[in-house]
Amino acid sequence: MIALDAAGLTKTYWYYEKDPGLLGALRGLFRTRKTPVEAVRDLNFEMRLGEVVGLIGPNGAGKTTTLKMLCGILHPSEGRIAVLGFTPSRREKAFLKSIAYVSGQRNRLFWDLPAEDYFRFCKAIYEIPDDLYERNRRRVIEVAEIGDILTVPQRKLSFGQRKRCELAAALLHDPKVILLDEPTNAMDLLSAGRVRQFIREEAREGKRAVIVTSHNMTDIETVCERVTILDKGRILYDGLLRNLNHADHSVKRIRVRFQGTWQIESLRQLGKVTLLQEDEISLEVEPARAPQVASCLLSTSAVRDISITDPSLEEILGSIYGKTS
Repeated sequence: MIALDAAGLTKTYWYYEKDPGLLGALRGLFRTRKTPVEAVRDLNFEMRLGEVVGLIGPNGAGKTTTLKMLCGILHPSEGRIAVLGFTPSRREKAFLKSIAYVSGQRNRLFWDLPAEDYFRFCKAIYEIPDDLYERNRRRVIEVAEIGDILTVPQRKLSFGQRKRCELAAALLHDPKVILLDEPTNAMDLLSAGRVRQFIREEAREGKRAVIVTSHNMTDIETVCERVTILDKGRILYDGLLRNLNHADHSVKRIRVRFQGTWQIESLRQLGKVTLLQEDEISLEVEPARAPQVASCLLSTSAVRDISITDPSLEEILGSIYGKTS
C-alpha cells in the first residue's frame, strides 16, 4: 500500500531584503525587496508501508521542510501531496490519528509530568480505545525500556531517557506513518543505540512507513534500507543504501597486512596507495577490479590479512555534494 505520494512538491519562502547600515534600514521602511528562497523544489517521492527511508542532506537541503509538509504543519507552494490518501494541510482528525512527528530539537512532553501521566493525556487527545491503549502501552514500554522511569517527572530524566519516553508516547495511537527528525540528536552512545533499536523494532512489523532524518550516518546505516539524498531542495539520489556506492561510481578499498617483504612499486601498479605503513597498506581500486587485485595480492605476496570495503557513507556523501556545489 502506498503511504506517501508527492509530485512536484515545492516550498518557497519569502523574506524582505535590506541594505546594510542605518541608511539601509530607513530605506527599507519605504522601499522593500522581496526575495524568494526555494527550500524544496519539484520533489517527486513515493513510499510504501513497511519501508524505512533515510532522508539525508546538508543543512538547508530541505529535510525538515519536507517533513513538515508531510505532516501538514507547512502548506506546499506548489505540487501535490497525499499521505495515506489524505491531504496533510487539511489536518483532518483521521489523518492526525494516523501519523506521528517527533523532532530531536524540541520536547513534546510536559516538563513536570511523568511519562505515565503524559501517556494518559495522549490517550484522551487521540481518543485511543482502552484495549488498544493497554496493548500499545505495554509494547512501547518494553521496547523503549522505560518501565523504571514512568513515574519520574520529565525534568528529572536525562535527555536520552526523555527522548525514549517521547518516542513511546508518539506510538501509543498506533500511527501508520512515523516521521523522525534527528531522533538521536545530542544523545550519548548508549541512549542513541537504544533509540535505534526502538526504531528497528517498530519497522520490523512492516505495517508502518518510517522516515528518519539525521546528520549521524550511524542512524541511517543502522535502521534504513533506502535513502533519499536532498541538496538545495532537490533529490540527488533515491534508492537502496547498498547501491549508493555504485551509483556514485566510487571505489573499493583493499587493506592488506603482510608477514613478509613486499614491493611498493608493484603495489602502486595495482591501485592508488592511500595508506603506507611498515607491514600494512591500503589501496583504492575500481569496484570491478577489486576481486582481480585481491587475487593478485594473495598469489604474489605473503599476506597475513586482507579486507575489501566500501568508503564510509560520510565519504560517499561528501563526494556527491562536492559534485553539485
